[in-house]
Amino acid sequence: MMGRLFEQLIFRWVRLFYSRVEVRGSWPDSGPVIYVLNHPNGLLDPALVMAARLERVTFLAKSTLFAMPAVGWTARQFGALPVFRAVDVGLRGAAADAEDMADRNEATFAVCRARLHQGRALALFPEGKTHGAPQLLPIRTGAARVALTTACEAGWHSGLIMVPVGLWYEDMTRFRTRVILNVGRKVGVDRWQQVYEEDARAAVQQLTAEVEKRLEATLLQAESHRLLRRVSLLAAWTAPGEDGHAAGEQLDWSARLLRGHSYLRVQAPERIERIKQTSKSFGIMLQTAGIDNPRDLELQRAGRGWLTKRVGWLVVMALPALAGAGVGAIPWGVIRVLAHRVRRTEAGTIKLLGGTLLSGLSVAAWAMVLAFTAGIWWAVGLLVLAPGCLYAVLRWYELYQETQTAISVRRLQRRRTPLVEYLTRCREALTEAVHDALVFAEKGR
Repeated sequence: MMGRLFEQLIFRWVRLFYSRVEVRGSWPDSGPVIYVLNHPNGLLDPALVMAARLERVTFLAKSTLFAMPAVGWTARQFGALPVFRAVDVGLRGAAADAEDMADRNEATFAVCRARLHQGRALALFPEGKTHGAPQLLPIRTGAARVALTTACEAGWHSGLIMVPVGLWYEDMTRFRTRVILNVGRKVGVDRWQQVYEEDARAAVQQLTAEVEKRLEATLLQAESHRLLRRVSLLAAWTAPGEDGHAAGEQLDWSARLLRGHSYLRVQAPERIERIKQTSKSFGIMLQTAGIDNPRDLELQRAGRGWLTKRVGWLVVMALPALAGAGVGAIPWGVIRVLAHRVRRTEAGTIKLLGGTLLSGLSVAAWAMVLAFTAGIWWAVGLLVLAPGCLYAVLRWYELYQETQTAISVRRLQRRRTPLVEYLTRCREALTEAVHDALVFAEKGR
């Protein structure tokens, strides 16, 4: 019971941490399935999938995690199973030697097959580790081995499918940013019967290669983080449509830009250089004008009524937000320091799980202080109101940022009309140059 409550709490917090979780493609309706995913964001990756899928999925995780008190307990609450890696042999929570590792992994895979035979969902991160590289690492064969042996045990009438899912984070370490789960084309496993019966090892390798190819198709990949950041920023500025900076449109446009870049850097590098210099100059002008998103200059949403409503909400929420800030100031400060001391791939997990734990401890400590100084009912009141006050801090800050941006844009639109018109023309010219370069690249390919 406690585990299910904790699980639901984490699901809610994940949906709160990221302001918009968008699923592109379609989940399987029913039946046994193995999800195969990239792994950029630590423990938040499996929590995000389950929060988006709204069902329990059995995840496989490295065995050493289960030896860590808080992380191990969390993994068990989610029903995760341990995988024993050769690189971990001898470590706490790992296998003692190669033979022990093989035996333990076979026991884990037997549980996986049993759950798949029950029609349940399994998920693996076949890269073998969480990482921040801008490209997918070579994937391992475990998912294919589990899939093929499960189908074989079912007489090749298992109905088992493998589904690649690409995880895309706008900024995985920052609150209230966007996430996309890009569900790719499924792979039916039963149709691999002939290949498996002729050569089981070859079937595993070929199925792994097929899944890897389909997983890559769901991801944004680049030769460097720098190129990926530049392309994502250019996509936010130039994606087609009135709301081109929407997450899905930005992802699609970024993928097109990366494909175009691969061709143009060989066939027409001068086009890339012109776009690079133009976008750099445009970015400097935006920074000088105090504008983050040039599309805001072209929107007319920030009328007097819109601003009045936002200011009203800021006033109404000020008191509970102030109370929440008082309760959460210390734990959030501690978490901010810790998040800067760990790898980027672990920062989101630290913020979510650590923030939840320390915020809860802070509320309990304040409740005890009130119980001894003001009475038990004051303590009860704090326990009841604290979650809402902590949420009010988050929403107040979001509203403040939206309102501040809207006021800045409105001021520019009214007082510096020539600048706004010039920046708008610059964005349109940049968009046209990018579009022409893409057309050239796509025709050439």
